[in-house]
Amino acid sequence: MYVQVYGITTKEDAAEVDRLRPDAVGVVLDEGVPTWDSVDADTARDIVAALTNVRVAALSLSTDPERILATVKAIGPDIVHLARAHAMDDATLHRIRAKVEPAQLLLTVPVDGPGSMEVARRLSEVGDSLLLDTKHPDTGVVGATGHTHDWSISADIVNTLDITVVLAGGLGPENVRDAITAVKPFGVDSETRTSLESDRRRKDLAKVEAFISLARSH
Repeated sequence: MYVQVYGITTKEDAAEVDRLRPDAVGVVLDEGVPTWDSVDADTARDIVAALTNVRVAALSLSTDPERILATVKAIGPDIVHLARAHAMDDATLHRIRAKVEPAQLLLTVPVDGPGSMEVARRLSEVGDSLLLDTKHPDTGVVGATGHTHDWSISADIVNTLDITVVLAGGLGPENVRDAITAVKPFGVDSETRTSLESDRRRKDLAKVEAFISLARSH
């Protein structure tokens, strides 16, 4: 089971999570979009330098191709994760994919109802993999909300489309095995529920270790 961990904001946490060896660690560079888990360019470089055993995923919240490519240039990731790919047209996504190769393109699908299937189908024609994440029912925010979604919708996407799928959205040690049983994804992703309750910008290393172990033992 592929395991991805987000919410790394310090080089110290990066080194400790790297020691636990998930498959990938996500970094969110500050692009001027308000988010609680972003870091400046210097910190991002320090984090990447501390990640020696894992693949690096760079998340962009932008829909501006130039801003996205600037983030890719700054981080040099193995995986380019576009959180708002659903709001971008296919031609733009294809151009970005050509520019970032050989890095892989991971595209977020907001899961909030039956229409998610069509979004997933469209993005599957461009991306190397999809990340199925919760769209908050009240705020409309996608990702890093700590909320789960209807896993039956994600299971339908996994069963219908021939593409690698990573399940996200409120996953932690307490529910990752149930999520894997319900959806049968290629991989799982955690951010909020493996962060410290007292400071969500720092990782709870015990929870990270448990999340990785439980996911891989399923």
